[in-house]
Amino acid sequence: MVEQQDPAHVGVKAGRVVGLLTAVLVVVSLLRVQDDFVGRLETVVQLAGIDSSLSVSVYFYLSLGGAALGRYVLCYIIGSLIGVVYDWLDRPSVVVLAGLVLVVGLIDGFVVGLDTRSTATALTYVFAWLCYIPVFVWLFDDDAPEQETLRLGEL
Repeated sequence: MVEQQDPAHVGVKAGRVVGLLTAVLVVVSLLRVQDDFVGRLETVVQLAGIDSSLSVSVYFYLSLGGAALGRYVLCYIIGSLIGVVYDWLDRPSVVVLAGLVLVVGLIDGFVVGLDTRSTATALTYVFAWLCYIPVFVWLFDDDAPEQETLRLGEL
């Protein structure tokens, strides 16, 4: 299968796994602070004098869904880019792949740690990114038979 030989496609699939994991982490993290979030938002709405027909809880759940979707999409894209860089480096060893993923995970964990002010939450995101490595290695088959891909102009 062509996708097994293309690190970018495999990276997308591995990125989806990380995206699902981090989306669950976002949901759990935000549900833990739901009361504070809703309380602060109600105060802001009242101080601004906004007459909202929607409940503040609806805004919370919309932001919760948006954050989960955003994490999934972000990991999807970054997973693909890791695969592209892996291919650009001429498919080096798994150690190089692990280094790439660890750098991405540490950056993501650092940003999450700044946002949540929680080292444990930041480390959880780093570990979620480390799940990329076994998924990528399991799906990627450098020895798979190459198939020709037809492009639109070549028919």
